[in-house]
Amino acid sequence: MARLPTYLISHGGGPWPWLPQMRQMLRNLETSLARMPEEIGEVPKAVLMIAGHWEDASFAVMPAARPGMVHDYGGVPPETYRIVYPAPGAPELARRTAGRAARL
Repeated sequence: MARLPTYLISHGGGPWPWLPQMRQMLRNLETSLARMPEEIGEVPKAVLMIAGHWEDASFAVMPAARPGMVHDYGGVPPETYRIVYPAPGAPELARRTAGRAARL
């Protein structure tokens, strides 16, 4: 299995692709993400996002087929709270990930 790149998108990154000034600031990240398929030789089948945005007693996984948006940022234009990004989920992969994390 190929080792895939890891990216840190700082807390507060929120709607960066939709904010011209912030997008310009993070242009290297955007370029790197766009080049990922070329660098690894294929389009990734899934992306694992790890965030500290939920409060739970233990590690939690969102196994939704269509995960919802989390608008937990502030100080941005009001229209960014209406952004909808219908990214597909991977329920079976999420369940396997949760099972592996539980064994750690």
